[in-house]
Amino acid sequence: MKRLFPIFATAVAALSLVACNNNDTPAPAGPSISLDGMDITQVHEITGDPMTVKVDVKAEGGIEKFSVKISSPLLTDELLGAIGLSTEMELTAPASDDMSAALADLGFPVGAEVTGATELSFDISAFIPLIKQLYNGHERDSNHNFELTVTDASNQTARETLKFHISDADPKISYNGDADLWLNTATLTAEVPDGGEVAMEYRRDGEQTWHAAAVADAGNGFYTGTIAPEWIGSEAEGLWQLDGESGVFAGHTYECRLTVDGEPVSETSFATAAGDAIPNGDMQAWSQYVGYGSTGSAAVYYPNASAEEAFWSNGNNAFTQTLCTPYAEEGSDDTAALLKGKSTFGIFAAGNLFTGEFRMAGIAGYADFGRQYTYTARPRALKLRYKATVGNIVSLGLKEGELTTDDVDPASIFVCITDWNARHSVYSGLGVAEDQINGFDPMVDASTAEGAVIAFGASTIEENSNGWVEKTIYLIYRDKEARPTDGNYSLVISFASSKYGDYLCGNPDNELYIDDIEWVY
Repeated sequence: MKRLFPIFATAVAALSLVACNNNDTPAPAGPSISLDGMDITQVHEITGDPMTVKVDVKAEGGIEKFSVKISSPLLTDELLGAIGLSTEMELTAPASDDMSAALADLGFPVGAEVTGATELSFDISAFIPLIKQLYNGHERDSNHNFELTVTDASNQTARETLKFHISDADPKISYNGDADLWLNTATLTAEVPDGGEVAMEYRRDGEQTWHAAAVADAGNGFYTGTIAPEWIGSEAEGLWQLDGESGVFAGHTYECRLTVDGEPVSETSFATAAGDAIPNGDMQAWSQYVGYGSTGSAAVYYPNASAEEAFWSNGNNAFTQTLCTPYAEEGSDDTAALLKGKSTFGIFAAGNLFTGEFRMAGIAGYADFGRQYTYTARPRALKLRYKATVGNIVSLGLKEGELTTDDVDPASIFVCITDWNARHSVYSGLGVAEDQINGFDPMVDASTAEGAVIAFGASTIEENSNGWVEKTIYLIYRDKEARPTDGNYSLVISFASSKYGDYLCGNPDNELYIDDIEWVY
């Protein structure tokens, strides 16, 4: 059961009404009610003996009426009636002698002590702790309020409520249900009525190490514990990586515990919502569309169930139909994407797969990077499976003079979380000068003309793999709080069998197989 009772604040200021009589003499100041040494606007924990509760009343015009209204799950009319009291009582004129005597026994002034008084102080310190004693052995989490209303002879009124709370007998920790899966934060509440050295800790399912939540004293025996992620990096570099151990992430269960004076006294747990899926990340859905120069049965492949569900794209067209094709190993129904370069009319094109759209422009083409994507949680990394065959560069293209055929032609993978108002277009092909390519390197470019790059991750593959390799690419964040704007182009994932394919540089025999693309939280 959650035991969070925030401090109620009801500040009802005593009214000071100034009126003039026929002699222009100001009317007396209106009544006021306060607690000696305590804030009357706050909720006060009933801690038992000793506890001081002294009420001060001022009324320059003299008290005409003084009523008490009790709201308490314990102090009901039935219980109070057994000792001659009621939930609503007038102290200037109690309803009976028994009520007058009972009120006096509890510390309340009655009758002539009240009527006409301009100042009144009374002590109910012995009465309030009795409420907690009567609740011993029961679920005692409760509020007990005493509404006091004072009216003076000029009909000016002050009304204040004495607010008291009883907590459970034992310390408790609870989760506040407020996980922010983008900021990776959450809060806990601990109730420790008897005080002590309070600590709150948490750990993710399957972990052995406890992590400390930042504890703040919220008053009246309550403490707040804030769970937040730790970052690896520095302000100087402006590059940050989540440490992967602290904070809360999508799709996990978290154990939480409260310790008092070093001893565990209470535990709770909570689960976070599942994270986001990458559409067709398993590469199982394939269809064909009519690419540049192709018609009918000459249509080309892309890994989308249909044009209406298009998320992925590639540079396939009638002349380069093998840059991205479905692949399944013999005897398996599991489909992957096979990226393989090709030289056509002496022009090299890399095998490629990316989120966005491809469009031809004569004998050149545009790779328009970026898809609209809604994040319900912040990922730590991108995970996938690949296998690769890489060789030396065969076609130097626009990299001639910078690279040689003795250099390895690496495959490449990168992922970006962006906040772009449009797709970023990379232009490549015959007749395209290097300064027209409009290339994009997420490891260098903190932004493009289209907007900010919030996070990125990249991997270069320079060696042949021995079968399938599981790869985790950790994201580097340029901003620890910013999240993509709804409706913007916010996800870029790119695979290329030749890293420098935009520059017509690479090896047509390079092969890169891609499968099972998903986020890591």
